[in-house]
Amino acid sequence: MPRFFIKVFVPGPFFEPLTYASEALIDAGVRVQVPLGSREVIGICTGESETPETLDTIKSVISVIDDESIISPQHQALIDFAAHYYLAPPGDLLLSSLPTTLRKGKPVPRPKTETGHKNSPAYQLTTEQQDAIDAVDQKANQFQCFLLQGVTGSGKTQVFSELIHRTIKRGQQVLLLVPEIGLTGQMVTRIQDQLDGELAVSHSGIADGARTKAFVASAKGIADVLIGTRSALFTPLPKLGLILVDEEHDGAYKNQEGCRYSARDLAIVRAKQASIPIVLSSATPSLETWQQAELGKYQRLRLSARPGQQPQPTIRLIDARHDKPKNGLSEAARRAIRHAIDHDQQALVFLNRRGYSPVLMCTDCGWIPGCRHCDAKPTLHRQPDSLWCHHCDHRQRPVSVCPECSSLNLLAVGHGTERLEEALADGFPDVPVIRVDRDTTARRRAFEQLIQPVIDGQPCILVGTQMLAKGHDFQKLSTVVVTDADQGLSGADFRSVEHFAQLLTQVAGRAGRHGATGQVLIQTHRPDSEWFERILKQDYDHLARAMLGERQQFHWPPESHLALITARATTSAPVFEALGTIAHQIRALNSPVRVLGPAPAPMERRNRQYHGQLLILGKRSLIQWALKETGPWAYKKQGKVMFQLDVDPWDLW
Repeated sequence: MPRFFIKVFVPGPFFEPLTYASEALIDAGVRVQVPLGSREVIGICTGESETPETLDTIKSVISVIDDESIISPQHQALIDFAAHYYLAPPGDLLLSSLPTTLRKGKPVPRPKTETGHKNSPAYQLTTEQQDAIDAVDQKANQFQCFLLQGVTGSGKTQVFSELIHRTIKRGQQVLLLVPEIGLTGQMVTRIQDQLDGELAVSHSGIADGARTKAFVASAKGIADVLIGTRSALFTPLPKLGLILVDEEHDGAYKNQEGCRYSARDLAIVRAKQASIPIVLSSATPSLETWQQAELGKYQRLRLSARPGQQPQPTIRLIDARHDKPKNGLSEAARRAIRHAIDHDQQALVFLNRRGYSPVLMCTDCGWIPGCRHCDAKPTLHRQPDSLWCHHCDHRQRPVSVCPECSSLNLLAVGHGTERLEEALADGFPDVPVIRVDRDTTARRRAFEQLIQPVIDGQPCILVGTQMLAKGHDFQKLSTVVVTDADQGLSGADFRSVEHFAQLLTQVAGRAGRHGATGQVLIQTHRPDSEWFERILKQDYDHLARAMLGERQQFHWPPESHLALITARATTSAPVFEALGTIAHQIRALNSPVRVLGPAPAPMERRNRQYHGQLLILGKRSLIQWALKETGPWAYKKQGKVMFQLDVDPWDLW
């Protein structure tokens, strides 16, 4: 009979650790190899277990991987909270929070960091920057959530650098989160330039081994600063003294696979658990964060101007009904781009739609090809030449003859970034055109290589998607053209206007950050829209109040809380039957929560499956109670119907 029984978190739909037998006591936080069904998996020991009532089904630990714990109590506490709040299996969350190599049971490598350059800042801090730094510094070693709300180009990164410097002087570590891989390069460069200490970087764009070395350096207290995307949130930092969240409004902080957690929200929880300050930074805060600041629950710190009296860019609308775009660009836009290039500046042409053309159509009968797996129209690409569905990734060769009427008159309707790049190259043959979208940045380090000429200040035209809209500081970029602003106002999601306003404000903020006064041209067929009128005022508080008033009318978040239950199957009938059963179960609880649906998802058929939805609105505590009463939700299945739970969804897709 074994001497000890231990509890182990393993991957799978288990809300409690499983019990295994062991010849020796194993410390909590140590990786072990254990049998699970017919497989052998890596698990995390969570301490000693009481002797089970029956020993017949108890299996033994196969091997112990670590000599010491790699999971700290603080790390485990954050996982426990996330598992409880998002109703997710803690084993899955715990293992997914580790770098891939550790998750696979490989040895813990030696740590590796990058050393700071200790350079002095390029300019003096403004009074507002100094006040913001002092306010955060006064709350050292106690929890306080700050909203650093500053206009684009107001020097939020310089505030970060000074806060990092002060935190390191106290012998503490800093966690700095950025929303996307493309933003880490510039952020690392700017922070490292003034850093007097050691820095580690963690995101999926670097090799697995490098991420593991950064994890170890942070966990051992060697790295003073960890910069990373949302997964870096879970990295152990034993001397953590400050958390910084850049572009806190960004949807990339919401995980869309597995447990659908919000890294921003969990960062606040982590700061509260550690009794340290956290700074959420954005020129366009999410309405949830903005409202918390209005209520006084978060302390707002304002940066209302760009350093050095650099003015905000001028924004004007181009009425596309009169100045009709040719090849995607109006005559006014072409003149603005030419003016920028002639004055040794750069221009950015923004279109949040990749590919060559969104629609291929027969001009004789109106036929449009559809995706065979989705309720979507595939996008026409030229590189490679294909009809490509961006929802299920199915690709097919473009047709040259209409299958309905045998016509050869097939027309590519509308513009994507590929087609816009082609038009710009034809219209400005003397200027390099650099396209930045998911297609051109798929390779590792491709993003950094593409934008290097922009950083170097070479005259050029950038064309791209929202990858270029936020966080970047291009010194020679003076002109921004938004080619199709109307698509942002036509979304069915209740957050569509918020996302559109944030994206437009962020992309406009890339212009004129240094030297030449910036200008932003917005092409639209709806210049009289009230939302454009509000955006042109460049007063985000005014805009946020209007959006919040609209949400309050319909009790949408942040006026209430929301959970989304999505069901999918290969046919539609069982989806709605299963969702109807769940809706009945929730309503039978006689809770004040509102249940909307079941209803088809905005795209009902996607990737060969039919999708339906239930929306649950109400107080957070009541939603949690209703979900727990009708759960468990991890890997929930009813017949051939699979369910997905999203607490606090970022969108309704």
